[in-house]
Amino acid sequence: PQPVDTDAIRQALEDDDPVRATLAAMVAFHALTVTDLRRLRHTDIHDGRIHLDKRVILLAEPVRTRLAAYLDLRARRWARTANPHLFINWQTATHTGPTSNVWATKTLGISARALRADRILDEGLATGDLRRLCDLFGLSITAAQRYLAALDPPGLDQGLS
Repeated sequence: PQPVDTDAIRQALEDDDPVRATLAAMVAFHALTVTDLRRLRHTDIHDGRIHLDKRVILLAEPVRTRLAAYLDLRARRWARTANPHLFINWQTATHTGPTSNVWATKTLGISARALRADRILDEGLATGDLRRLCDLFGLSITAAQRYLAALDPPGLDQGLS
């Protein structure tokens, strides 16, 4: 995986649109997938944590700030919606289904997959801890090993002496 342009990440995180900023923060800080974002329900976030499948993720402060702005917008814009999903749009506000992958990706404006990989690589570089990668990001041991191996590819230092 290649690092994501930091300017693109910064722009997404600082966007005036609370939807985009919140999506970006959840991927950049917690490495959520587009599928995670689409499936999240309003009730999955409480006590400053995301309760996602078998993981409980303590929300980083920058995520909390952006999420609060988004929730204010959501409450004003779609006060009467019955849609239980956290992220909704003008199409999904009238029913109870999730947003589409296309909507989430287009709204984010950068590759969620690349941003997620960038976050996982950053954590791998900082700690080198296989178990931590598994616990933080819900990765299998095999997937976490691939990320750590990408940080130290075999043969990289050959021929440098």
